[in-house]
Amino acid sequence: MYFVLMTWFLYQWTEDALYTGLFVSFGFLPGLFSNIIFGVLVDRGNRKKLAVLAGIISIICLVLLTGAFWGGIEHPWLMISAHMIMQTAGSLFRPSLQALVAEVFARDALPKIFSWSGSATVSGSLAGAAAGGLLAGIVSVEMGLFFVVLLYIGATATIQMIRYVPIEERSHRNSSSFWMEIKEGFIYVHQNRMLYGLFVMLMLGQLTFHTTLGFLSVYTSAHLNQSALVYGMLDSTFSIGGIFAGLIGTWWWAKCQNRIGVWSLLLTASGLAIVSFTTLAPVAFLGFLFIGIGTSFVRALLQSVQQMATDSRFHGRMSSLRMLCNQTSVVVTGPVFGVLASSHGASAVFLCLLIPVTGGVIWAHFQSQQPGFKQITKSA
Repeated sequence: MYFVLMTWFLYQWTEDALYTGLFVSFGFLPGLFSNIIFGVLVDRGNRKKLAVLAGIISIICLVLLTGAFWGGIEHPWLMISAHMIMQTAGSLFRPSLQALVAEVFARDALPKIFSWSGSATVSGSLAGAAAGGLLAGIVSVEMGLFFVVLLYIGATATIQMIRYVPIEERSHRNSSSFWMEIKEGFIYVHQNRMLYGLFVMLMLGQLTFHTTLGFLSVYTSAHLNQSALVYGMLDSTFSIGGIFAGLIGTWWWAKCQNRIGVWSLLLTASGLAIVSFTTLAPVAFLGFLFIGIGTSFVRALLQSVQQMATDSRFHGRMSSLRMLCNQTSVVVTGPVFGVLASSHGASAVFLCLLIPVTGGVIWAHFQSQQPGFKQITKSA
């Protein structure tokens, strides 16, 4: 709901897709520095408390942003700055919860748990996108953000209710310094080369996901010439694809096994091709459905492979390094896509995305032949 409201209002106010690109890109800029530190914090500390802290930071930021709109001091760069804080809090929130899940659930249950939690996440995205699209057309942005604040309060309170006892050995270990543990994370990746391939595929899934969310408002308004209501419906369709992927995730894993990355990225590529070449809204709905299904398979199931392939001592650092790769790709491409959308239209952004995703299909084919990858995907 937050993202729908902000990107729609930003484009309608500025009528410049460059600001949309900067909004998407700059949001992840602090993560290029904070993710490495957050990974060690998650591996050292109480994962539940860190997730709650991230939620509180998000709430404070949203309250201040809403107050800025109420006071009439809104500005594109204020919105971008607030988004940077929100995404930084998210960079702490996600690895905290992902490491928590990997700690409290059995290893062979992770594909199911990540699929179900992914389905729950995109169910929230579906409800938020639909509500955000509706609210963008009938209420002011500050009133819409008021509802977002309430939802963040509810989410943070829910995290506080989770029963969790941190592992004593991890909590009190002091075998090495903070900076040495950062170095150990990079050494661990280099010693487990399969993680490089997983990071590349997950990066492509996240890049497609965030770029689609960021430029969907521009695509709907400028390319399809449709209203905020259609924007919310397209975003909802994108989310429905994610829900569907979450529900059938374990079946898809069993069906594809070591070729799970290949077929998931092929689904994503087919959706990108559809939205790149159509000007018809009904056809665009099909394209965004495919993108939602494909990216959700990549993000949930390959993340499960990563967690299963990682020693529990490094779950936080590997999650944060993965996010560092993901966010770097968005930071680098966001302004470029913004300029591209301004000069050639939003459809050109999706056409450009099709190029690396197609390359990712080839990469996934070679990854599928690795013995370690085959062993993990066939054992669960």
